Amino acid sequence: MRVCLIHGSTQGPHGWDLLARELMAWGAKVVAVDMPVDRPSEGAEFYANEVVKQMPAGEAPVVVAHSSAGLILPVVASRIKVSRLIYLAAVIPEPGKVFLDRVKRTPKMFQPDWPGKDPTKSEELARHFLFHDCDERTARWAMTTLRLWMATGVAKEACPLRQMPAIPTDYISGTLDRALNPVWWEEAAQSL
Repeated sequence: MRVCLIHGSTQGPHGWDLLARELMAWGAKVVAVDMPVDRPSEGAEFYANEVVKQMPAGEAPVVVAHSSAGLILPVVASRIKVSRLIYLAAVIPEPGKVFLDRVKRTPKMFQPDWPGKDPTKSEELARHFLFHDCDERTARWAMTTLRLWMATGVAKEACPLRQMPAIPTDYISGTLDRALNPVWWEEAAQSL
């Protein structure tokens, strides 16, 4: 099995290291994609192409997106053949719709004290919002993976898809998530 892991907005690809190690121990071939941090105005198609560039040729991968990377996950499936899409505590785009418009209409998709916070700038914020349920050793390691990936162009553009791909798709909720509202996103995921 091949697995492609796409990091979210507050960690770089090394945030997947512990999971990647476990998957490789089971025989999976794993690629943790490194999203460019110097291109914030680019849209979903640009970032989906970046994922494709970093994927070695071979069998159709399972593609996992965390957090804001969920906005590009189905676009990746329009670029390469994938076997499954997995949203891991991730946002889900609406084809043809602008994500920031959705945020304005539905602020309950986030936890009330999350908007406007940048945990990559403060260990206190990172511990509170991202690593509150980690043991101390894991939290210390996780702090080394912090990195801001601002994909504002993706959030401001209409999702370039006309419909979601007809591919097996799963949603894994972070029930203790302090950024996304897991109840809201679990309900939204029912339409996948």
